[in-house]
Amino acid sequence: MAGRTLDEVLSAKAALDAELRDYVRARVAESGVEVTELGVKDVILPGEIRELVNKVVEAERVAKANLIRRQEETAATRSLLNTVRLMEENPLLLRLKELESLERLVEKVGRIDLHAGNGEGLDALLARLVRLKAPESA
Repeated sequence: MAGRTLDEVLSAKAALDAELRDYVRARVAESGVEVTELGVKDVILPGEIRELVNKVVEAERVAKANLIRRQEETAATRSLLNTVRLMEENPLLLRLKELESLERLVEKVGRIDLHAGNGEGLDALLARLVRLKAPESA
């Protein structure tokens, strides 16, 4: 055991158990004792080493969480880029997205005041609101 690193002891417990069992069997065979099972049940580390191991484990968890977060951010950015490309190619999709955003906004607001401006009235405002393409100039 003393010739192994902590990682070897903790990660290869089955191999360590087999090696210890064979070692003890060879030593006690001459005395008439038969060893059927032998293994390491618990590894107790000194306080300082336990604290260091805990810090290493915590650092690994933080690193994995950061990696996962960055992968999710990358996937979200890719998805957003694909959406932008689709909207560039199809103005109807862009308009649909605008209307969806307006719908979400309306759900959160208790009251909305719309002003058409220039005294044109609500019909003029709605006509501009749902226009799909800019008016063509002659």
